[in-house]
Amino acid sequence: MGSPEAAAPISENGVGGHGNGRANAPNDPATDDGGVRWCAVRDEVKECQSFVGVISQLTGYVWKCIQKEKAQDCLESIKKGEADLVNLEAGLAYIAFINYSMKAIANEIYYDRSKTYEAVAVVNRRVCENNEKISLMDFKGHKSCHGGYSTVAGWNYPINHIKNLFNDEKMNDKEIATSFFSRLCAPSEVEGFDTCNVCGKENETCNETGLYYGHSGAFRCLVEELGDIAFVKGDTALFYSMEGPHNQSWSTKSLRDFMYLCPKGGCREINGYPADCSFGTVSANVIMAHNSMPNKKRMYVLETLTNTSLVDALYSPIDIRNNLFSPSTQGLDMIKRVTKLYLGKSASISHIIQKLNVPEDKATSHTTDNVPG
Repeated sequence: MGSPEAAAPISENGVGGHGNGRANAPNDPATDDGGVRWCAVRDEVKECQSFVGVISQLTGYVWKCIQKEKAQDCLESIKKGEADLVNLEAGLAYIAFINYSMKAIANEIYYDRSKTYEAVAVVNRRVCENNEKISLMDFKGHKSCHGGYSTVAGWNYPINHIKNLFNDEKMNDKEIATSFFSRLCAPSEVEGFDTCNVCGKENETCNETGLYYGHSGAFRCLVEELGDIAFVKGDTALFYSMEGPHNQSWSTKSLRDFMYLCPKGGCREINGYPADCSFGTVSANVIMAHNSMPNKKRMYVLETLTNTSLVDALYSPIDIRNNLFSPSTQGLDMIKRVTKLYLGKSASISHIIQKLNVPEDKATSHTTDNVPG
């Protein structure tokens, strides 16, 4: 299905979107406060415009896009009632759940109806061929590329693995990372936590255009040889290598140039199914909404997002570089469990990392009741 004319985004103070007389009806659940407002980070707004344009045209209700520079800005906007929805990776979803009174209402669905993916490390094939017994320890003092600070696959799993290697409970997560790797590329969606002396300026601020954000950005960091190891989603190299379906202008290397680095040592061919060469399983990305969203509005949103007749129109990205959803997304599914149970191990590992950054008494009192065992 072709995309209709895209809805105009809302800037910090502007308004945009499609509408008609039906959209303004007082009993419409989506328009009790001006429609459904989707918060998009940076260039995601391009796809958001197309996405909400499809919905607005097919349903007659008003859906709008709000553009922010960081995911944290979206969380703040939703907390203030200025936006309704945002799509988040599991680690950031945990932050939204703990700190912003938000809950997961829908999750991405991947191939084979999967609702999880694997966290992996990708390295250059030549280092594996030169050392059959290579392990993560061999990358101590090297440069690293991370899909994002506080993300489960890009940061929390690998940093927790390194912490366990040294069994040191005294350092926080950034201290662990910077004491192990010589330089890092770890952009952050949370203000003040960027660590980008590999892929940014010398003062460690990250590129504002988002060149190295996310799984694709971390893989780009490796492809361009800014770093020696990339912590990403299991299918990232498959998608963004030279022969991948979503290759970019920077995709100058073949999939054969890379391998998975296994947590227990050794390397494995990249096929999207790393099995025991994974650092852990991550819950699929989730659509988050504030706890205060009225049930009627939430059910309307869920019915729209999970409508199978809209799948082709809603989950076919117009610009694969700026995904509103993960490139492997086949659709969305309603989450029928409470957020902490849906996030599962992703919440547990995120909790472990966050505890490193706050005094133990505060961490315990703040999060004990919210974290799965």
